Amino acid sequence: MAKKTVRVRKNRVGVGSGLGELEADIMSVVWKLGGATVKDVFEELYPDKRLAYTTIMTVMSRLANKNVLKQDRSGTAYMYTPNVSQEEMASSMITQVIDKVLGGRIQPVLSFLLNRSEVDEVELERIKQAIQDKKKELANK
Repeated sequence: MAKKTVRVRKNRVGVGSGLGELEADIMSVVWKLGGATVKDVFEELYPDKRLAYTTIMTVMSRLANKNVLKQDRSGTAYMYTPNVSQEEMASSMITQVIDKVLGGRIQPVLSFLLNRSEVDEVELERIKQAIQDKKKELANK
């Protein structure tokens, strides 16, 4: 029996219905601008990514089909605005990782974040406060 190989794509931002790398780059531009046309995103990404205009147009259309972007067709150029905030998207993607990849365990995510990012004293105090608040909430149940 042949051994099954699992392929993992590197540089992938999300899992499941999360965002791929190019989708995340496009959403970053749209979130930053508050709304954008394909041309706006193209001009922002082209210097670094060298992507075709039609590629960006296709991805933005797909993001609209996924309800991540709203598509306003009333003008000459379609205007796209975010249908979800960065925080909502991040929350959804992190939830998918916790539920689908880690079987509901959150400790690995917390350890990863604490070890990966530059956490200062202020941020640590916020984390401690969030843990204390959660303990109080659980005690009151």
